[in-house]
Amino acid sequence: MLWDHPPVAGKWSDPRAFDEEALDDFDLWTTRAALESLVDEALGETSIRHTLRREDLAGSDAREALLENETLLAKLRMLQDQVAAEGDAGFRPRTRPIRIGGLGWLAVPALFAVGYLTLLVAAWDAMPVFLRIFTVLALPCGLAAVTARVLRQVATLRAQFTPGPAEFGEEQLGLGHRREFALREIVLPEIRDYLVAHRRLYYGTKLVFEKQRDLYEENSDRIVPTPAAKRLRRILDRAGSGAVALGGQRGSGKSTAILSLQRGLIHGTENPAPLVVLAAAPADYDARDFVLHLHSLLCQTVLERLRADLPPIEDWRTWLRRGARRLAGLTGSAAVAWLLGGWLWDGPFLHFPAELWQLLAQVRFPDLIGPLWTDQPAGNRIAVLVLALLALVEAVQLLSLPVAVLVAAVRHRHNAELHALRADAHQQLDRIRYLLTHTSGWSGKLLLPAGADLGRTRSTQRARQQLTHPEVVTEFRTFAEQTAARLRDGGITERLVVAIDELDKIGEPDKAQQLVNDIKGIFGVPGCLYLVSVSDDALLSLEQRGLAVRDAMDSAFSELVRLEPFTLDESRLWITERLPRVPEQFCHLGHCLSGGLPRDLRRTTIDMVDVTAELYEPSLSAVTAILVRAELTAKATTFTGQARTLEQTGELTELWTKLLRIPETHESVELAALAAGLHEGATNDIGDPVNLLRHHSSAFVLFCATVLELFTDALTEDRLTPALHQLAVARRYLALDPHLAWATLTDFRKAHDLELPE
Repeated sequence: MLWDHPPVAGKWSDPRAFDEEALDDFDLWTTRAALESLVDEALGETSIRHTLRREDLAGSDAREALLENETLLAKLRMLQDQVAAEGDAGFRPRTRPIRIGGLGWLAVPALFAVGYLTLLVAAWDAMPVFLRIFTVLALPCGLAAVTARVLRQVATLRAQFTPGPAEFGEEQLGLGHRREFALREIVLPEIRDYLVAHRRLYYGTKLVFEKQRDLYEENSDRIVPTPAAKRLRRILDRAGSGAVALGGQRGSGKSTAILSLQRGLIHGTENPAPLVVLAAAPADYDARDFVLHLHSLLCQTVLERLRADLPPIEDWRTWLRRGARRLAGLTGSAAVAWLLGGWLWDGPFLHFPAELWQLLAQVRFPDLIGPLWTDQPAGNRIAVLVLALLALVEAVQLLSLPVAVLVAAVRHRHNAELHALRADAHQQLDRIRYLLTHTSGWSGKLLLPAGADLGRTRSTQRARQQLTHPEVVTEFRTFAEQTAARLRDGGITERLVVAIDELDKIGEPDKAQQLVNDIKGIFGVPGCLYLVSVSDDALLSLEQRGLAVRDAMDSAFSELVRLEPFTLDESRLWITERLPRVPEQFCHLGHCLSGGLPRDLRRTTIDMVDVTAELYEPSLSAVTAILVRAELTAKATTFTGQARTLEQTGELTELWTKLLRIPETHESVELAALAAGLHEGATNDIGDPVNLLRHHSSAFVLFCATVLELFTDALTEDRLTPALHQLAVARRYLALDPHLAWATLTDFRKAHDLELPE
């Protein structure tokens, strides 16, 4: 059970529980009634029940917490106001409807049982032995099926006739057609947040976990509900057109968000998943060619979607083949009917068709039972019954063919716009791929006297000229607008999304801005939303709105969504979704080593799991030492490689000697001392490459020393505080500002009573 006591109609959900206080605030009463109804339905879902049972949580506690959630109550109140403004009916109490149509289904099993037993008794003497055995064995099976059908129907009727509290329909809860939206978008997220906040935590310094799930899948369905993902959902629900910039640090999950959108994992429940066209921004581009590439991808995506959602067009050859198969089936059924009927018929086998025809010719409506059943021996009755069943089946099969033709014609007419869109997409794709060439001409010859002749030929060749960039943009906008409108009218999807990924990977910010400036003419198509991943430099220009300078980025995008690195709780949720029952110490370790960046968090978690392939239940100290040693080795190679490219000086030679000691140093105290040595002599002159290398290397070594000192087998539950998130912040600063990373690390070590580097 979900709760300790069964959910019954409470003081808010039972219309008979009206009191003076409820009448004084009727709106609040209806909101609480809607909330209780939705919470009970949500807690009854299989996934929620399974999670409650797995986390050993009481459903009654979750129900009570949700019903007391004032924020949840306010969201439902606002939704009810929106529905009322749209003209939906308000609260109308009604009693439970009584449906008596189910009573007729009780007679069908009873008639079947009586008819079967009557036929069995009447034909028993005429049946061969094997048929008697078959009918006897089939009797208990038939009785069991009939009994099960009767019991199910009786239970349904009992529930209908049992008096109880009034049911609440959509009009009674004040949610109208948006009740499903309230359940999926308001109540269920709150329940999941409650489950996350109250989930069972595991502590320990041994790396143990249940079977891993989707750890090696980059496109997993287990999405962490970050604020950026929620905002993207809101944008999809409200935005009819426009361009949205999707920014964030490298590895923050921009590509994952776009792929999740393409797979239909990020969208509201009221609308179907959008049709997403995904394109990668080219490093070396031509604006005209890139727009043509987008046009081609749009055509291909539309054709793939219509191929999945529209039935194929069947020509007259297909229907002819179906008709031939039906006739072949009819011939085979006639042969089977002759064999079975002749074998069961009370008379010579070869005389069966003629005798059956004579019998049917003597039958006069409405007296059918007597000549065909009562006056016939048992064998003839069974033969007539078998033939009647075969005739019924064949009649249905033959009638299904013209019905299918009619249904296909109606469906084709209903989907005429979508079929036109498919044809248009094929035509557009051909125009993009090929240069159309057409040749026409005429020639003639006129014979003159004395053997002379006169002739003339003329030939013209027409080749379609390449479209200019404005013409390409116009063609794309026209087709995209028509596509969005036809898909919406055809019930396929409400939104067309064109996602341009990897724009932030263009090395030069000016080049990326120039690309956006060249293609922004395709933005603003009605029903088409553009989503473009941009770099942090581009985000800076967007965040400086209000200043006198406006660049291509600012003028192109109407909205900005920034993907921030994971918080500590989000990283813990990501890891525990893939490694159930993993101790919290290892979740904190993965967050700190990755800096909260989703891409690095996945790599770090995989590295932790790989340690278990070599060591049985490795300790926290062992896992930390292995991961940090791998980091030190990789970074030391990078630092020495950078040093080789610099001009050789005495200062660089001294620094190089210390850099070579990095992969050989494993103890935290020695690493801290090495970090102090690397940082010795550092200045604020970031223009000096040797000084910049000194800052980068010293900050990274100090970070590794801090991780080694902190994540040991002595790290107990009480020491796992939110302050550990500062280590992840310092990890992110290493790639952005080594000065700030060094300062953050020294502050962290001072707060945790760790020895400061001198």
